[in-house]
Amino acid sequence: MPDTFIDVRNATNWQNHHENINVPVAKILTVRNDITVPPSLNGMKATALRVQSVIRDALAAGQRIRAVGSHWSFSDIPTVANGWIVETGKLDWRFTFGAGDMHPHAELTHDELLLCQCGTLIARVNETLESPNSVLPDSRRRRALRTSGASNGQTIAGALGTGVHGSAIDVAGMESQVVGIQLLSANRNLWIERASAPAMVDTFAARLGATLVRDDNQFEAAIVSLGSLGIVHSVMIRSTGRYLLNSSVRRIRYGRIKTALNSLNFQGSGIADESRRPYFFQAIVDPDDLWEEGDRARVFCTVRYKEFCPPNQVPQYDLKKENTDGTDLPKLVGDIIKLSPDFRDLATWVLMEIMLKEENQAHKPEKWKTPGQAYTFTDARRGVASSGFGVPLSQTSRALEMMATAFRSHKTAGVVLTCRYVQKSPGILSFTRYDPTCVIDIDGIDSKATQALIKLVARRFSEAGMPYTMHWGKTNHLTRARVRAAYGGNVDRWNAARSLLLPDHAERNAFSNDFMNSVGLNA
Repeated sequence: MPDTFIDVRNATNWQNHHENINVPVAKILTVRNDITVPPSLNGMKATALRVQSVIRDALAAGQRIRAVGSHWSFSDIPTVANGWIVETGKLDWRFTFGAGDMHPHAELTHDELLLCQCGTLIARVNETLESPNSVLPDSRRRRALRTSGASNGQTIAGALGTGVHGSAIDVAGMESQVVGIQLLSANRNLWIERASAPAMVDTFAARLGATLVRDDNQFEAAIVSLGSLGIVHSVMIRSTGRYLLNSSVRRIRYGRIKTALNSLNFQGSGIADESRRPYFFQAIVDPDDLWEEGDRARVFCTVRYKEFCPPNQVPQYDLKKENTDGTDLPKLVGDIIKLSPDFRDLATWVLMEIMLKEENQAHKPEKWKTPGQAYTFTDARRGVASSGFGVPLSQTSRALEMMATAFRSHKTAGVVLTCRYVQKSPGILSFTRYDPTCVIDIDGIDSKATQALIKLVARRFSEAGMPYTMHWGKTNHLTRARVRAAYGGNVDRWNAARSLLLPDHAERNAFSNDFMNSVGLNA
């Protein structure tokens, strides 16, 4: 029978937010909550049953199935050619809890927790935590995420599913904030926590219609699931006290900042305030400058310091309810480069000058922002490419210099190299697996030269024995051998946990796709 809360499109194409992935699919199903009633855990149970019915229908039809949120990933992980796509972006209920909901041995308080349904945008998570609203009306409970990505257009399930790396140098990736996660398969509704760190009272799972699982290994598999352990329906996030971020941007010579890039020791680095450890640190360099000028290359360094947030602070957001088309500037610049590669240097310089202006907010508290304001909604940028390489902290400058050398073979690539830092993350397949990790993004104009550069860097790293991972949610050239080299026995740990969470072989195949099969993650 047709379901009032499931919209179906047959025999169509699925396209991601950045328009670099476009695949034919047999069916796209958009699932909605019953919004004729107030949000409730009973309503969550009804939606879970609806999602499970879709999964059973896919299995009966012999179809593979994947869930997607805001279409944010640059990679083809969310896709399944000629299969079924379940769109969860309209499932965005959020809930708070009381002291009686907590496990007696929980090492956290109810004030810290927010249950987010899978389709909740990170923008909405920030807004819910940071400001009094219908979900968190009590101003004394104003909270914040410890870390998030540089933008907030992802859904919570999508961000976790691909291991979004975060934005704080002394905090692990986004998945480090999860204390519980709900997974749906055809006939199983599971609420999963760590056995070593229980969070909710034992009876909580039943309120979601779920079975309680407390197992560290299964939890660490589920928090970076790559969409292949079932459909994530909800996530319990642990927040922290609200804070402000005080930002500055400086241009610093590579030779001066190099030690900090490899150590996160900022003495003598030239950042805005060397006496304080930044909460956030980012360095951007043009690979052409790094190759030609070496230590004299300009590095655009952004630091953010953590500041006290006054209780009466009222953040102002400019949030968008739906994803918008955004700007075509990168695509326009890319078209110019295609017409005349000689304009590559000028085009890249212009973009950096527009986007990166020197600034110091140290004595301008009126400009300090909550995380939800600092990491704002990012519009789609047509014609953009993005990849992310995770390397050990001590290997940062070596990796940058190898990338700059590879750039010499693809000098029309309109890209910059961006370094951001994160502590080792707890997921079995967290790509931020080094302690700590420097994530070096190759970001810029999508072109044949850019794609060839990303591919060449991965090959050069492998040939040189450079330890590295690649961001699951960005353009990558991962193979079975590269995944095994990066994760070693964690591949087997994850596959073993997957067999426990999805004991039916046919269902494991249904929740896989060509990419997962090719890299050995459908054992």
